[in-house]
Amino acid sequence: HWFVKDKQSDWKIEFSQNNAVFHVNVDCNPVGEHWTRQEFAMTSEVKERMKKVLGATNYSLALRNCEHVARYIQAGVWVSFQMVKPDSFMRKKFIEGLAEKTKLINKFPEELRPPGESFQTIYEDITDNVHCGGPRDALSEKDEKGYNILLIGPTGAGKSSIINHLFNQRVCRIGHGAKPGTREVHFTQGEYWFYMKNKKGRMENKMRNVNLIDTIGLCDNMLENEEVQSFIEESLKINILHIDKVLVVCSGRITQNHKDAIKLFLKLFKFKKYKQRFAFIYSKCDDQTEEERSENLETMCELLDDEPDENDNESNQPDKITVAFPPDATVPSEEIRNDLQNLKMVALTPIDSKRISLDKRTWLAKFLARG
Repeated sequence: HWFVKDKQSDWKIEFSQNNAVFHVNVDCNPVGEHWTRQEFAMTSEVKERMKKVLGATNYSLALRNCEHVARYIQAGVWVSFQMVKPDSFMRKKFIEGLAEKTKLINKFPEELRPPGESFQTIYEDITDNVHCGGPRDALSEKDEKGYNILLIGPTGAGKSSIINHLFNQRVCRIGHGAKPGTREVHFTQGEYWFYMKNKKGRMENKMRNVNLIDTIGLCDNMLENEEVQSFIEESLKINILHIDKVLVVCSGRITQNHKDAIKLFLKLFKFKKYKQRFAFIYSKCDDQTEEERSENLETMCELLDDEPDENDNESNQPDKITVAFPPDATVPSEEIRNDLQNLKMVALTPIDSKRISLDKRTWLAKFLARG
């Protein structure tokens, strides 16, 4: 059982049963023997999240349980790791019985869903962009032929901004400072004209669905790196089988914690085997000289790709670029246009090789993907 307790008293908030009804309530009943998972400050954001869940009902062991509520109050995420870890009792007991509801695991309830963006066009005279079809709660097997682009990186690195610039629309909420903008795995779908080979081997322009996948920021001090990895991995495996491009985004100083967290995902997505399907992007280069941009990008690459493989060759290397997209810019400068062009080149150029395959899902997940 999970709850949030005041450190100095017995007052606590929890999703519990009272008079045969489950609801989120505040009480000061003795808690008995327990252990503390994490301590955190009572900020204005925490108080606001408490107000939002207080009185909530519709308890569900799988989709809306006490851990969901406790972690939402603490970190603003809707996640129960009891439903993520493959060997957990809760997951084993409920996963098959959920049927078509499986994709709702760890998805925000409608009333708590973070506000989206305005879908306002960023640059009026830019037209060569992914044409946005809107956000999706989940993807289906029909989307598997789409071009899947995954973004990972620390909180505040600029992942959501990069997605917005690929769409040339404000489709993802942008965090401010160290405050994260993305608190779940966020799917946004669109279409783009790809220049690619047809079945006869001839090059042609072909319209193809694009799925841009924004992820919760790494190293935000609220969730452990392994917890974030489990959260993202589970969301991906329920929704997709393949990834076409992984954009690793960093900005500012890259700490050892950043490096460790990112390398967990490089291992998960088989970086050594699929290097050409990765791109290292050093973001937020506003006011940096070309020399500073190059030095920061080189440092990023040295930190993350520090285990050379004897089988490495020029054809199997990650793309590497820097970008600067000032948040208030409405007219693209020449520098912004160049960065946009480089971003589209590394993110949207088809690669004639095997896609990154996620570990095979259960027959149930494959069945649900058809829905």
